[in-house]
Amino acid sequence: MDWWVWIVGGVLLCLLELLTPGVFFLLFFGVGAIVVGSLTWVGLLETAWIQVLLLSIFSIGSLVLFRRTLLDKLMNEELEGHVTTITDEVGTALEDIPPGGTGQVELRGTGWRGHNEGDAPIEKGQQCSVERVRGVALHVKGI
Repeated sequence: MDWWVWIVGGVLLCLLELLTPGVFFLLFFGVGAIVVGSLTWVGLLETAWIQVLLLSIFSIGSLVLFRRTLLDKLMNEELEGHVTTITDEVGTALEDIPPGGTGQVELRGTGWRGHNEGDAPIEKGQQCSVERVRGVALHVKGI
């Protein structure tokens, strides 16, 4: 395969990653395609099956080695940013949430997964206070 096909395909995969934020699968295959395209361009790879094999090795290897680290780093930066500002805000339960259970909570016009940290159930439509944020889940108590 021509080197420019790998480069264009890799760039397209990296751009598609922007449409799926927080997943980080396409990014590694895009970078792998760019690496294979670069190696093909300098003349180190000539046969298509070796190019595909190296794409698989680079992409899956980097996915296994670096994805978790990248997700952890980005998740920590996100938690230190705007998401933690919703602590102590008031949301509305979109469904009944038993004590210790999870359900949907609306806050700022967006549905969130809410975990009831209180001793009493939260009924549908009841307001609840955000105690803390963990990942993408709100830990709430009924008001």
